[in-house]
Amino acid sequence: MTDQADDAPGPLAGIRVLDFTALLQGPLATQILADLGADVVKLEKQNGEWMRQWGIFMARTHGETDAFLAFNRNKRSVEVDLRDAQDLERILELVDKADVVVENFRPGVMDRAGLGYDALHERNPRLIYAASSGYGRTGPYAKRPGQDYLVQALTGAMWLTGRRDDPPFLFGAAIADQFTGLHLVIGILAALQHRNQTGQGQRIDVDLLSCMLAIQQQELTVFFNHGRPLERPVENVGHPGITAPCGVYRTADGYMILAMFPCPALGQILGVEWLAQYDTNEKMFEARDTVHRKLSAHFEAQATAYWIDLLSAHDVWCAPVQRHADLESDPQVAHKKLIWEVPCGDSGATYRTVGSPFSFSASTVKARRGVPRSGQHNEEFRQRTIWRD
Repeated sequence: MTDQADDAPGPLAGIRVLDFTALLQGPLATQILADLGADVVKLEKQNGEWMRQWGIFMARTHGETDAFLAFNRNKRSVEVDLRDAQDLERILELVDKADVVVENFRPGVMDRAGLGYDALHERNPRLIYAASSGYGRTGPYAKRPGQDYLVQALTGAMWLTGRRDDPPFLFGAAIADQFTGLHLVIGILAALQHRNQTGQGQRIDVDLLSCMLAIQQQELTVFFNHGRPLERPVENVGHPGITAPCGVYRTADGYMILAMFPCPALGQILGVEWLAQYDTNEKMFEARDTVHRKLSAHFEAQATAYWIDLLSAHDVWCAPVQRHADLESDPQVAHKKLIWEVPCGDSGATYRTVGSPFSFSASTVKARRGVPRSGQHNEEFRQRTIWRD
């Protein structure tokens, strides 16, 4: 792979996106498109979308919530009133020039505003209309509120995490929202390729429920074909379908994690003879709690770094359990430059965030615009200079 040239365009350069999204799943999807070079215009309500007013700890940087900063770089912002005839006229002019429209309202909201798929497709048959919702456009749940935690609960995912006697566990990040956002991007890219081949746009629908089921394909395939629910372990093993010696172990100064590795081979490395008896996958699964309890006492004798060095020398799958504070000094994170400093608004201020995971040999993925303040590009919108051909 060659080094990226800083002035090389992103691979989606020339793609124009009208972004009606708010909160997390939609803004993540449009941020990915923007990172890849698409020209994204974010249409917000007066005083900005809801995420500008809410976030973890209500933390703010340069006046914006960190939750908003996390998902809205590389975009322009225009405040619009969908009930205002002039604003609606300007939006429709942008629709005529757009490649993609993205929205994550409840089903029917865009139709009532005169901006649904049928109306926009009639104006621009090449338009790709991507919609994300909680449960899909139809069905008994279609009008229900769709939110990450609710879908984690509905799909059984909360029973896969934690120990046997624990209550259901929520994942520590918005996994349903973000997995759905990724599927939204994949659908848009597929539709762009379809348009390249046929000249026709189309509608894409993704939803939290479908995507949260899809993230459990392995676990649900086992259940649907064998009728045997996965039972969580008693100890801190992790995945309910995993075998010994997997799990989180306390060390003398912290924690480490072991992934799949044969128990007899691990016993030879550690000098622990009793591990030799667990010499099949069936035995390692049945004894996962016993092995974890007995190994825990062994690992508490030395520091994490000692065990990681010893086990890594024998190609054992292991890692330290790090906190967020450890990531800034992690050598691989630094090597891949995964922490970005991004412009915020038009004041010259910057904030730090996680960078894009993409890497291309002939394209550049970087912060081109930063995160706009709400309505930063209103004047361009009013003067009709956005996407002027």
